[in-house]
Order: sequence, then C-alpha cells, then structure tokens
Amino acid sequence: MGAPIRHYTAMTPDGEVFTVNVERDFRYDPYRDFLVCAHCGWSPSLLTMEKIIDMAGEHLASAHGADRGLSQRENESLRKARPIVLPIVVVLLIGLFVYLRS
Repeated sequence: MGAPIRHYTAMTPDGEVFTVNVERDFRYDPYRDFLVCAHCGWSPSLLTMEKIIDMAGEHLASAHGADRGLSQRENESLRKARPIVLPIVVVLLIGLFVYLRS
C-alpha cells in the first residue's frame, strides 16, 4: 500500500517474531495510514475508535500467538531523514520570507 513508517513487533513463547507495519499512503491528502501484517497480509479498516497499537497487539496475539513483548519503533529511514530535512526546510522558509519582504 505505502511506505512503512512504524513497526509493531511481538514474540511467541518459542521466540518467533511477528510484525505489523503502519504504512503511509502519500497519494492522499491528508496522508492515510494503514495497518498491514507482514506475515499474513491482515489489513483492518481503520474506521474505528480503537487505538492502532491495541489493534496491532490484538492481531499479533490472536492470529500468531505472539503475546510477549509488544514493542514499537519508527522506520529507520524516517528517523535518519528528520534531522537533515528539518533544517533545510527552515532555511528555505526563512529565504522565502526574506524574498517576499523585499
């Protein structure tokens, strides 16, 4: 569907790791996020009041038996790009402001 921006992982009692990704589809405005299981393709409708982490944890526990150590982490590339892109955007905005004021 889109680019994974966050990962929820849990382990089974045997030590097998299962992952549910939050994928962002940038074709829509505003962006839309979808939950997708990396192992079975499960993707629920997010038109619900249930929190995403609760939905991911419930799926991992019920469908895969992975009920130990639910954790979440951001995608590595997004985390690395943020400190680089943010200063560039700030400099561009300041430059645009100075240009428009003159």
